This record gives sequence, C-alpha cells and structure tokens, in this order.
Amino acid sequence: MHHSGLFVEPACEHNHCPDKMGCSSPKPGERTQPCAFQGSQSVLMPILDTAHLVHGTASCLQNGWGMLKAQSPGASLSKLVFSMGMTEENITLGSEKKLLQMIGQIIRRHHPPCIFVYATCSTVFAMENLNAVCEQAEKTWGIPVIAVDNPGLSGGPNIGNRYAGEALFKKVIGAADVEVQECTPFDINLIGGYPFAQEMKEIEGLLSEAGIRVMTRIGGDCSFDELRAAHLAKVNMLVGGRSMLNLARHMRDTFDIPFCEGSFFGSNEIRFSLRQLAYYFQNAELDDRLQRYMRKEEARLRKEISLTCKPLKGKKVMLFTEGSESWLYISALHELGLRITAIGTHSNAREDVSRIKERIKEDTLILTEIDEKSMLKLYESRQADLMIVSGRSAYVPLKEKIPFLDIDEDRRKTYSGYAGLRRMAEDLMDILEQPVWQTVCRRPPWEV
Repeated sequence: MHHSGLFVEPACEHNHCPDKMGCSSPKPGERTQPCAFQGSQSVLMPILDTAHLVHGTASCLQNGWGMLKAQSPGASLSKLVFSMGMTEENITLGSEKKLLQMIGQIIRRHHPPCIFVYATCSTVFAMENLNAVCEQAEKTWGIPVIAVDNPGLSGGPNIGNRYAGEALFKKVIGAADVEVQECTPFDINLIGGYPFAQEMKEIEGLLSEAGIRVMTRIGGDCSFDELRAAHLAKVNMLVGGRSMLNLARHMRDTFDIPFCEGSFFGSNEIRFSLRQLAYYFQNAELDDRLQRYMRKEEARLRKEISLTCKPLKGKKVMLFTEGSESWLYISALHELGLRITAIGTHSNAREDVSRIKERIKEDTLILTEIDEKSMLKLYESRQADLMIVSGRSAYVPLKEKIPFLDIDEDRRKTYSGYAGLRRMAEDLMDILEQPVWQTVCRRPPWEV
C-alpha cells in the first residue's frame, strides 16, 4: 500500500541534493493537517461526470467534500460523493462484499463512465484488498472502477496529489480508445491542484485569446472523456506547483509530451509562461501572435495601474502564507508598487523557498519558522501597512485589528491573468481604504 517511490520524484531537481533525498515521510501522530486522502480527492473530484466512493467512515467523507462542493458552481455527479460509512464491525469483520454491492448500486442508479474508490486509513486497518474488489467490479459491470491507494496516514496533500496522478496515468489517460477530438497545432494540458481549479478557467481564457487551446484541465473541472484524450496534447504545463510532477514525467516518457511550469500571477510571470510555450511549439506565426497579445495587454495594464493604483505605491506588506502561495504573488505585488518587507512561510517545501528567493528583493526577510507573537512583533518593527495571509495564519491579523487580505483558496477571488491583477489591485486598495481599521483601533468612550 505504501508507495515510497512517490516521496523521491526523479524529475524534481531537489532530489539530487546531497543533504536531502526526497520529500519527508510522515511521522506517527503528525497528521493534523490535510492528509493524502484529501489531496487525491482534490485532484479527482473535479472530474465532473465520474462517481467517487470513499472506502472509510462518514467523517472521512466530510474531510474534503464540503471544500470541493463549494469550488465549482452547477450540478455534477462528482458533487454527490458516496461513502461506505464503515463501522467498527466493518473494520473488524471486513467490508469487501459491502463495497462490491455499493459499486453495483451506484452504477445501476447513476450510470457513471467511471468510479474512483478511495482507500482511507480504515482500509489499512481492515487489511482489505481494494484493487481486487475494483477489478472484480470492472469485469462485472464493464466500466473502469479505479482504486486510489491514498490512506491519510501515508502523507500530506502533495503526496495525495501524486497518488491521484499515478491512478490517472495508469488507468485513464490514453488507456482506452477515445473518439479523436479535432486537434489544433497548439493544444496543451494544464496540470494543477485544488487551489488552482478556479484559476485554470481564468488561465484557459487568457490562453485562448492568445491562440493556444487547453485540451484538459487535470486537477480542474473536466470530463472523463477529456481526461482520456489528454495524451493527444502537444505540451503539459504545471500551474501553481509541482505536486503532480510525477504525472507530467510519466506523460513525457510514455507519450513524448514535454512539460514546463507556468505561473500567471502578474504580467512578468505571464510573459515568461507564454514564452515557454512558444519555445516548445517553435512556430513563427504563434510567436508573433503571442508578442502582439502581450504588448497590447501589458500596455493597457500599465496605463490602468498608473492611473488607479497610485495609493498602493510604496505600501509595505508582509506575507504569512503556506505552500506555493508564498511565492506566486510576489511578482504581482511588485508590479503594483508594493514593498514586501517579510515573508513568513509554513509547510513550505524546499522548491517553494527557492522560488521565493528567485523573486524577492534584497531587503525582504524570509522566516521559515515563526509564531504568532513574533509575527506581530515583526509587523510593528518593519512598520508594515497590511498583511497577506492564508491557512492557519489567517486569524492573526483579524484578532489584532490589522488590515489584511486572505488569499486562502476557499475565500479569495481569482487573481491570475491580466484581469486577475486588476482584481487584486482593487481588493488591496479596498482593504487599505476601509475606515473600519481606524474605527476598531479607537479607544472606547469610557477610557477616553
């Protein structure tokens, strides 16, 4: 059940460092944050027309369902999410027969093109062979029934993303004959995770305007047939992180699809990402089209920023965010004229820290470990004007009456693309101009 190979991804440059080899494995009692099971769900549940069955307790079902339900508007089968509702009796005496019956019931009632069956910690405790049951179900009903080996105790959400990538590569992408879509010379796949499901729609719109078609959004809203045709794309682009680097590597080695990384937060990042795509396509016509598109959008953006974003120029901001959010917005903030005085990071991989260092200016302080008290002390000593927060840091400025922007994926708007940068500028100005910050800091009348 434990896939130790996923902790040492060959395509990750940090796995060639002499002092560290691979991602850290979880230690007993360490999993208080989202787990591997939730990570897999975040990649697979956006496949809108498939069914998702959790082989675990009802509480496991709630783990990711509420979060993902709020992600995409509209009805879809994937939002139902089915659970075995395992009891102590099921774990002790086994539940394979019950699992088979439940798969049959879902197929008869909802007719999905595929069912994903998620292992949980309960699957490990019950010592059940999920793969054998899924294979039997597949033979009986004639549709793909895919076991996803992602028990929560096996690691964090990034490892869960990789489990999902393995399942997609082995069982879905290019695994069956599909009706060949009308391909264009410039077809790509976007590969991301849950935080970028919404961003992918924005990025797809931008690429479409520039003349590049997105065939499939892996980790974003898509259909099962779109995923099966993902091997027909010319390039894969990882957006917002490398947690599914294993899938990109497999597709490169098997289908000869090169991959690159891209970010679309801020015009400099967009320019770099589009140039990378142009490099892979090697087409003079596309090259000219991209240059014209970028020149037009950047000129328009510069004009708007110079006219409307003057209040942001020179304002000091501190970032206390998690994962890739720690570096994704740095270029965009610089473009808007803000000064980043410090970046405190939580749960950051080595690759995140290296990307922060590539983007910051000399006077920015990086703090990999910082508690709430130190965070506030630093905010005062650096005379910052606002905080940008996410995850467990989000409530600190709220409690201390400090202006802040919460960029957690559950709350924020999309900030990718040229339009996203405008939205971010508007939100930052709204926050700084809010009179509520002066009101809440006034002394009460009985103390005056």
